[in-house]
Amino acid sequence: MSTPSTRETVVAAARDLFARRGYTATTIKDIAAAAGCSPALVMKLTGSKAELFAAADPAAAVLEEAGTAAVVEQPTAVEEPVGWQLVRRIVERRDGDEPEPWAMVPILIRESADPATARSDTRRRYLAAIADRIGDTSPDLLRSQLVTAELMGLAAGMRHLDLLGPDVVDGETLIRRYGAVVQSIVDGRV
Repeated sequence: MSTPSTRETVVAAARDLFARRGYTATTIKDIAAAAGCSPALVMKLTGSKAELFAAADPAAAVLEEAGTAAVVEQPTAVEEPVGWQLVRRIVERRDGDEPEPWAMVPILIRESADPATARSDTRRRYLAAIADRIGDTSPDLLRSQLVTAELMGLAAGMRHLDLLGPDVVDGETLIRRYGAVVQSIVDGRV
């Protein structure tokens, strides 16, 4: 296994900080400290904060997982429905105190150097990843739009409003109940 380059380390640090704090609240100095290098080196390697933000792509991880058919181990060895899998990952990120790209998307778009382009690109990429995952080939990608809206709502509600916390509903119950809602969209029942 090879050691990541300094640029890869900088981009990874930026991805984490942008996902946690957003574009405006993250400074080049913060990224440099997290990456273990100087702010001047960060700028030399990436050009500008906007270029680093584009390279870091804080939403990439959620798109990669949305586009893959990960199998969740179940006691019965039956694959968990995709709606449940998508909800499970959001709940796991919350419980693991990991960054939540679904909740940060509106903030990242608003704070980007070019919000209109960021909105268009993010919409296209998110819908394509979800469509691939749920098998939505319709011209309007309506099911994919509905699933995306549900997941963004869940993530934002949990992260920004402290809704559906573990003190209100345990993680497995939340996954089962909200996953069933998402799955009903995936199945075309809604």
